[in-house]
Amino acid sequence: MNWNALLPEIILSLGILLVFALELFLKEKYYKSLTVIAFVSIVLSAISIFFVNFPAETLFGGFSVSGFNLIAKFFLLILTALVLLISYDFFMKKDSAYGELSYLYLIALLGLMVMVSSDNLAIIFVGLELASITMYILVGLFKRDYLSKEGAFKYLVMGTTGTSMFALGSGLVYASSGSLTLGFEPPDDPMFALGVLLLMSALALKVSAVPFHFWTPDAYEGAPTPTTAFLSTVPKVAMYFLFVKLTASLFSYVPGWEVIIGAVAIASMFYGNLMAYAQRSVKRLLAYSSIAHAGYFTLALSTVDKSMFTALIFYVFVYALATLGAFTVLGVLEKKNGWTHHFLDFKGLFKDHPVLASLLALFMFTLIGIPPMAVFVGKLGLFVGLVKNELILQALLLAIASIISAGYYLKVVVYMFLHEKERDLGYSSASAGESFALILTSVGIILFGLFPQIVLDPMFKLI
Repeated sequence: MNWNALLPEIILSLGILLVFALELFLKEKYYKSLTVIAFVSIVLSAISIFFVNFPAETLFGGFSVSGFNLIAKFFLLILTALVLLISYDFFMKKDSAYGELSYLYLIALLGLMVMVSSDNLAIIFVGLELASITMYILVGLFKRDYLSKEGAFKYLVMGTTGTSMFALGSGLVYASSGSLTLGFEPPDDPMFALGVLLLMSALALKVSAVPFHFWTPDAYEGAPTPTTAFLSTVPKVAMYFLFVKLTASLFSYVPGWEVIIGAVAIASMFYGNLMAYAQRSVKRLLAYSSIAHAGYFTLALSTVDKSMFTALIFYVFVYALATLGAFTVLGVLEKKNGWTHHFLDFKGLFKDHPVLASLLALFMFTLIGIPPMAVFVGKLGLFVGLVKNELILQALLLAIASIISAGYYLKVVVYMFLHEKERDLGYSSASAGESFALILTSVGIILFGLFPQIVLDPMFKLI
């Protein structure tokens, strides 16, 4: 057994057990202390990544360590650490500081880290389920709120469907090929093609792609805002790392796979963007924005190309930074009494909270893809990659969908800066953790926009 290959997961598991044991004996008033311990566990796990020897394998070849998945784990750890920082004050102000919150985020993170390193469909399934079940619980943690319970139930029902598709797809792949470990010679068998189609459908559901997107708006709206920040970033990054690996080693061996991926991507782009215009809640608007972005991301999987995969991973990471920043602002605002995320609540926000309004505007501009923000570099990379691979129609549709999206993002900005305030909901301030997360995400999207090679160069070498 190569324990060094499992070092980040081992440290994170020990942190989970420690927080879990302490939570049994400490009362809810120690919630902040438990959050700090969980945060330290993530930091130690992130540091341990630099001491992992790669490439390496363990668990009988079902778990591998490469530069590619170590980058994935580092991204996941950074994002989850920021979610923990923005969560503690929010849940305390909402009188929902449950002790189990700290380790629930860590358990979901552990499942995703196992998933991105696994080369065995059975182990991928275990990691996926460990993360999914935990996220169902996180969505429903506002126990006295109807929307939270409704969102958790819909997410549970749809997520279970995705789980079933993944399990059945893995079974069909095993039945046709005789192996669950990736790297086998793909058989020319309809059973294998059906298994791959089910696996693709399961992952499409997890990333909120059309037509498996129905859980997304309700789960995003009903979940506590820090949990929404987690759902919209950490699992998405993990899923696209997994998507890239499975596309190169499994999906691309099925004839016509690129047509299916392309159809899902185009439907997601236009459905998400058009439905966003009909929303009256900024939180639901960002949910439909995530569906549209699932289309952009999935479009990069239409061909097996190293530069496209590099652009995709960069795009997903900077999108996660911008989305996390946007939901952090929404979380700070939600601490006001009576705040509902309705567009009317955002009227005249700039006059009361110029810094928060300016930061939210920055994140909206970033999600549009306005230069020099980092998302522009990601979209440009995808566009150039599509043109390079002679997918001209897809490239044009990507550009058109991006232009369509500008309207609803700018609508938020208009309400904050150009409308007069209609009602006073009181004052809310950002905690130290929320302030740190806002500074880091805003600086990150600008820095990586001006100097994208910081991430792109090492990533291209390791993919």
